[in-house]
Amino acid sequence: MLRQGHLRELLRDKGRNNFSRGREHQDPPKPPSPARTINTVTGGDNDTSINGVKFTTTHKLKRSITRERHDGLEESIIFDESDVDGLTFPHNDALVITLCISDTNIKCIMVDDRSGACIIHPPVLTQMILEDKIVSHCITLINFNNVDEWTSGEITLPILVDGVTLEMTFHIMDQATAYNAIVGRPWMHPMRAIPSSLYQVIKFPTSWGIFSIHGEHRTS
Repeated sequence: MLRQGHLRELLRDKGRNNFSRGREHQDPPKPPSPARTINTVTGGDNDTSINGVKFTTTHKLKRSITRERHDGLEESIIFDESDVDGLTFPHNDALVITLCISDTNIKCIMVDDRSGACIIHPPVLTQMILEDKIVSHCITLINFNNVDEWTSGEITLPILVDGVTLEMTFHIMDQATAYNAIVGRPWMHPMRAIPSSLYQVIKFPTSWGIFSIHGEHRTS
C-alpha cells in the first residue's frame, strides 16, 4: 500500500526518508512518453507463412548497449501457466509485439529468433519523419519469402525497453508484409531475451527482475 501512495502520512520522518531512498534504488526509471504510436501501416496478408522465412546476412550488424546490463541476476527465465492468460489454444500465431523505437511506439513488430537481421519498412520511417536519416547501404537478404532480396538502405535507431536502450541497425525492406518491422537475433541476443511464440511473450532479465512483453494476439 505504501508503494501505491497510501498510509504514508502514518510514517515518521525517518521512516518516510528511508522509504523514499529505498524506492530510488529499487524502482526502474520511467521511460519517456512516446511522441506517437504507429499501428499497422504496411500491406500484405497476415498469414503464418512468414514464420517459415529465414533471414541471413554476411554483414556484421552494428550494435551497442548504451546502458550496462545487470550480470549478477540469479533469477531464471521460465514460462508457466501464469503466462497463458488471454490465450486461446491451439494457435499458430507468430509472436507480434509493440516496441518503443526512438520516440515512437510501433505496433505489429514480429519477433523472429531465426532472423539474422532487423528489418523495418519505409512507411514506418515516413510516419516517424526519419527519411533523411536513411543511409544508402544495401545488402542481400537470403531466402526472404523464398527468394533473395536486396534492401534499399539502413537506419540506426534506439530501441527502449524497461530502462535499457539498444542502438540497432535496421535494414529497410520495400516488401509489403503484415508487419511494420521484424526484430531478430541482433536485438534479442544482447538483450538476453527469450521469446515464446507458444506463450506469446518475450522475457529478458533486468536489474529489477524478469521483464515481459506480451504479444498482441492475446484476447485480453
